[in-house]
Amino acid sequence: MKQGTKANKSGLKLEALVEDVILKHADVDVEYYSRTDQREDILLKHVPYTNIYGNERCRSEFVLCMDGREIRVECKTQKAAGSVDEKLPYVYLNFTRSIPEDEAIIILEGDGFKEGAKEWMRKKCRGTKVRVFSFDEFKEYVEQGFRPKTRYAKFGEVVRSWLV
Repeated sequence: MKQGTKANKSGLKLEALVEDVILKHADVDVEYYSRTDQREDILLKHVPYTNIYGNERCRSEFVLCMDGREIRVECKTQKAAGSVDEKLPYVYLNFTRSIPEDEAIIILEGDGFKEGAKEWMRKKCRGTKVRVFSFDEFKEYVEQGFRPKTRYAKFGEVVRSWLV
């Protein structure tokens, strides 16, 4: 099997795992974005966005719409040495500057990323609306109820924020 075919299958497998975890823990329907106008209590698949170059044909794997929140989810897997990690700066810029949602998750899975790539992504996304998880970390986050990020305001007041 060619490397590109293997990579595609790995990506689809990760997407299926992510979808299964969400559906197990969230009371939502699932549908392709292009087939529904529903935007509450749904996991939308293949959701378009306009990228940093103005191209409107980009898609993310999922947007979870529930409890008044919209969380965009992108899956990146790298099982063997390849070029996915070289695309991380592009994903970072799109997710911090172009997507319309107030929350986003990037799932990085696999041992094939170049040394430092995952850590770079986590560091760059710190303090933005984007969280970076491994699949196991994402699963734990979902099992704990999709808690939004919090920060502490002056005088100890807890303030909900997606930017910490």
